[in-house]
Amino acid sequence: MEKINKKQSCPFSNVMELLGGKWKIFIILRIYENKKIRFNKLKKAVTNISSQVLVRKLDDMRKDGLIVKIINKSQNVEYKLSEFGNSVIPIISALKKWSLGRKKEISKIVNV
Repeated sequence: MEKINKKQSCPFSNVMELLGGKWKIFIILRIYENKKIRFNKLKKAVTNISSQVLVRKLDDMRKDGLIVKIINKSQNVEYKLSEFGNSVIPIISALKKWSLGRKKEISKIVNV
């Protein structure tokens, strides 16, 4: 009998693994808004994230193919979304639109 790989058995679980957590969607949106962004500017744009967590999330997202790390001739590092990363923008935009339309209901639940 073939062993079932849990990562392949539930597409929604795969998406949550890829995009879930506290920071990844914020990071994706900030990179998208800026097209390319340097680390320090990204850290300022994603408020309340530590440098260590940002580095870890960027590394994870790079390994997952969501972002591209660009090292310029002057050794400056910038990040931009990959084609795969850009493909998630309509989904994130839909979540944002939904959350704005349900702001009162969501705030009652989240601010308990």
